[in-house]
Amino acid sequence: MKKFRKLAAAFLAVLMLVGALPVSASADGDKLIALTFDDGPSSSNTARLLDGLKARGAHCTFFLVGQMAERSPGLVKRAWQEGHEIASHTYDHPAMTTKTDAQIRQELQKTDAILDKAIGQDFGYMLRPPYGDYNQRVLKAANTPCFFWSMDTYDWKSQNADSVYREFIKQARDGSIALLHDTHSTSVTAALRAIDTLQAQGYKFVTLSEMFMRRGISLENGKIYFNAYPGKNGTAAGIAKPAVSLEKDESGMRVTLSGDARGSVYYTLDGSLPTPTNAKKYTGPFTVSGNTVIRAVSVVKWNGIRSDETSMTVTARGNLFADVKPGDWFYNDVDRVAAEGILNGTAKNVFSPNVGLTRAMLATALYRAAGQPEVSGELDFPDASAAGSWCRDALLWACENGIMRGYEDGALRPGRSISRAELGCMMTRYLVLSGKDISELEDVLSGFSDAGAVNESMRTELNAACALGIVKGVGGGLLLPDSGATRAQAAVMICRMLDIAV
Repeated sequence: MKKFRKLAAAFLAVLMLVGALPVSASADGDKLIALTFDDGPSSSNTARLLDGLKARGAHCTFFLVGQMAERSPGLVKRAWQEGHEIASHTYDHPAMTTKTDAQIRQELQKTDAILDKAIGQDFGYMLRPPYGDYNQRVLKAANTPCFFWSMDTYDWKSQNADSVYREFIKQARDGSIALLHDTHSTSVTAALRAIDTLQAQGYKFVTLSEMFMRRGISLENGKIYFNAYPGKNGTAAGIAKPAVSLEKDESGMRVTLSGDARGSVYYTLDGSLPTPTNAKKYTGPFTVSGNTVIRAVSVVKWNGIRSDETSMTVTARGNLFADVKPGDWFYNDVDRVAAEGILNGTAKNVFSPNVGLTRAMLATALYRAAGQPEVSGELDFPDASAAGSWCRDALLWACENGIMRGYEDGALRPGRSISRAELGCMMTRYLVLSGKDISELEDVLSGFSDAGAVNESMRTELNAACALGIVKGVGGGLLLPDSGATRAQAAVMICRMLDIAV
């Protein structure tokens, strides 16, 4: 994806061409609205809109659909030449979060190429994701400023010029981003009428780039903007994604959701993306039985002011694992890590509690516990090819965050059984990543008779794991640091770690 800095230079060039306000001009006393149009260009409506904007000395930003621009390149070029801003609304208007990273990039790159050809310029275009559907994956792939809106007339729904006009006037305020669609003739009629009314009240209609520039707000790639109200930074404050807590009851798993106090939590239980039409509003704890995929978001406004998504597979245990039974010392902890989707079974109805845990398995468990954050790049180890696709993102995350390290010979050895010492060190690193301070913990490691077997480079982190009660002795004053850790032991230690994590 091309960088946005090219767009800024091109925009300034257009300002000079059309005699717009110099870059150094003060915005004091000016009331600005950024008028934006989605889904075009329309062969039947956009020309009339351009005529009307030109007659009124108003400018706007067009978020164009690639396949529409491909049909009407002349309208795209005209809009650009007359000082309007050209931006991307993807090629065929999909819900972007339902697409793979490769598909997202294809949507954007294909549209960029069409717009480049139409206007004769080569730069990266700002983005408005269709339906206001976005997450961090989309923002990262876009690598350009992304814009939503603060004024929504629902012009696409009413298709009534009088209604759209009234909503436009009612919602208008300095620094607003107005959303309309030039695919509807009623929207064009309403917009031109509203411009007349608001210009008489001292408002100026400008492109997004001009409004943010005049407000002194530097646009950043991968960041989303909702407005440029005076004294604000043009972005919505970060909205925390929902947290999920689980408690076993007689019927299954009791689920409690908690989200940002500024909004409400909405969720689905069928694995589908939460939307205004299919999501349930969370009103209190509920119980699920059987395997259930919970997807939840914190919502202030569905039009974009919402959190990243939380996704969790919940397992109501029952007789899920034939080899894990009530009364086993690890029963409750295996139940918990399985229910929270942190450590799964090795086969259907099989957990294999006494089987050794590999380094890849532990990295995957910790990655899931961390919420599976987005990763990029490649594993830079000579044996990276030994990492299967199921664990590759987890290993990359673990290595990038210093939780897992290679051996002295440079190899990663993802399939190697992990020792109790390695397990303890990696869990300590996870806690440090979460914000836990381990600097003033007492020395408990020296109390084990076999502490001398611990590699010097691991002593501080392993001592922390022991001092915090994550790793405990096996009896007789022994720690057995070099012994392999089983999957049952890992489940127990992971739960201890999670209870300590900040």
